[in-house]
Amino acid sequence: MLIALFSVQASAFANKGGGSEIIGGEAKVLPDWDANVYPNPNNGVFSVMVTGNSAALDILVFNIIGEKVFELQILGDHGAKVDLSGLKKGLYVVQVIDKNRGEVITRRMHVE
Repeated sequence: MLIALFSVQASAFANKGGGSEIIGGEAKVLPDWDANVYPNPNNGVFSVMVTGNSAALDILVFNIIGEKVFELQILGDHGAKVDLSGLKKGLYVVQVIDKNRGEVITRRMHVE
């Protein structure tokens, strides 16, 4: 059963026609900069490191139900140490946003 499932998935992504068919809409260009959250998992105290972007960036942290629990603005190609040790244990989403380029990098973070 697993072999059959694998072969179905592999053929679903094959593009033998040479066209530009894209499932789900237009292809988006990935940002040429990156953001990392570490350590992960953590106790609510973590760092966000941005490389390849010197613009002003927004850092947003959301809980699992989508409520914003933190917001900070930093300069890119730098980082920020964030202390959210008062957060409940669980999964959070960290977004780093470059409003000028309209680019967002999203990372998951686990607070233990």
